[in-house]
Amino acid sequence: MSKGRDFRGPRKRGFDDDGPFGYDAPRPGRAPRSPFGGGGFPDSAPPIMGNEPAVDAIVKWFKPDKGFGFVELANGTGDAFLHIGAVQAAGYESLPPGAKLQVVVTSSVKGQQVQRILDVDLAGAAERAPPPPRGDFGGGGGGGPRPRRQAPDPSTAVPVSGKVKWFDETKGFGFVQSNDGGKDVFVHISILGPSGVQRLLEGQPVTMQVVDTAKGREALSITLD
Repeated sequence: MSKGRDFRGPRKRGFDDDGPFGYDAPRPGRAPRSPFGGGGFPDSAPPIMGNEPAVDAIVKWFKPDKGFGFVELANGTGDAFLHIGAVQAAGYESLPPGAKLQVVVTSSVKGQQVQRILDVDLAGAAERAPPPPRGDFGGGGGGGPRPRRQAPDPSTAVPVSGKVKWFDETKGFGFVQSNDGGKDVFVHISILGPSGVQRLLEGQPVTMQVVDTAKGREALSITLD
């Protein structure tokens, strides 16, 4: 079986349940599949020109630990990707499902994305909460709530070396291709600072402390070689 094609066939649920890319997904910019059938989300949204109309929206789900979520737009155009940067710019660290927003949305062939949050209404958010997300790429709907993922046990971590496959600072995560021939290792942006790493570039050799989780291999720390 050719290397790098794991994502094309059926497999166990992995990190793709919580992010817009599959566990062995290609690098952003090479058109990974988006939640809405097109390419991946843009690395950076187009600048606000001052004439974009405000749109009412409702939060479908948002995961601050992953740094993104989705909102349902009231204008009938579907869902829009919500990055934590827009949430923090509005003065929040997280938004509960069902929260009503007024937003500015940018769109391209790769999908819709919330560029700016103009107003937040948290009153009665729990009562208005839409169904929880599915276990796939999309903005959600249907199925029961997934159990909260437990924090990995650091005592089970093992050293693994490899090279950065891709890392997207906008999305807040990436993957390292390991030298041991195993599955790619998920790297979240939250471990970079504590590890003393400012950024990761494609092809950089690294060494990580890695744990096995129900969704695949995840780095707890990372250093540049």
